[in-house]
Amino acid sequence: MIEKILFHNVQYWFEEDKTKQLSDIDIEYIKEMINNGYSGGQLVSYDSETDKESYGWWQIEGYETQEYPQ
Repeated sequence: MIEKILFHNVQYWFEEDKTKQLSDIDIEYIKEMINNGYSGGQLVSYDSETDKESYGWWQIEGYETQEYPQ
């Protein structure tokens, strides 16, 4: 999936749920990481309703370090 963050197209995906959207906390985390010079990294998202963590990855398009699952 792709989200526009700080003028970048950011690809992201979660291992267990291919349709999971970024939360506001995920977006703020990615913004902070971009502002600190990172172009990709791991995501850990917590859902308080299900009490589960989801693990995934994000990266700025054009700085691919991981293969984006199709």
